[in-house]
Amino acid sequence: MPPPHQARDSGPPREGLLLGYSAVLALSAGFVNAVALLILALPVGNLTAITTQLGMNTANPWLYEGHVLGAIFLGFLTGAAIAGAILAPTDALAGPRHAVVLFLEAALLVLAAAGVEETVVKAQINALGIEQTAVQALFAAVALGLQNGMTSSFRGMAIRTTHFTGTVTDLGLMLGRSRRHGIKKWNAAILATTLVLFLGGGVAGIVFGAELGGYALLIPAATCAAVASANVWQTPGRCDEPVPEHAETVQV
Repeated sequence: MPPPHQARDSGPPREGLLLGYSAVLALSAGFVNAVALLILALPVGNLTAITTQLGMNTANPWLYEGHVLGAIFLGFLTGAAIAGAILAPTDALAGPRHAVVLFLEAALLVLAAAGVEETVVKAQINALGIEQTAVQALFAAVALGLQNGMTSSFRGMAIRTTHFTGTVTDLGLMLGRSRRHGIKKWNAAILATTLVLFLGGGVAGIVFGAELGGYALLIPAATCAAVASANVWQTPGRCDEPVPEHAETVQV
């Protein structure tokens, strides 16, 4: 393995890799969340809203479909746990383990898409007597939990790509402190890009979801598979140097 400085020179800079991940995966997550809102009437990447609705449903069970909310909550948690288990042995930003996480996400999005329309998967779900909406929500929530778990595991800058309360907070803090402390350009670029691309994904999700219905989820599935394939071919030693322990952590 080449020395760290040679590894950095031979591949894209670490910040560039983070920016690329945040852009592509935030776009994909915004797309998935928009399609979920269109066909399920619930978000699958925003656990703040889901947890609030679960609490409201406990007080008044007629308000929401509690089993669907529970499926989203448990699905997202399960996805993050799986990502944590797969990525625990590595400090890399990219590589085969990240490919496994992304291929799993792609497969789950395909299942969510297949369960929406008149397909064999939908027939099997109905035959089991399970409500289709809950199964679709579960698949999509596990997929986004996997993604968010992966990007949140980046040492030095944990990036949230499925929800943006933290992103807007960090951007606001950065602006408020800029007169005294200045602005870290790469951090600001990653935060802003993630936010803008999530919004763009939401626009694309509504447009394609209106035309394709649940099958629109095949588009982010293909995106995740493409990023996973790039991770498979990631050259050892490139952009996988561990982040120093003293590096600042920014949670998005």
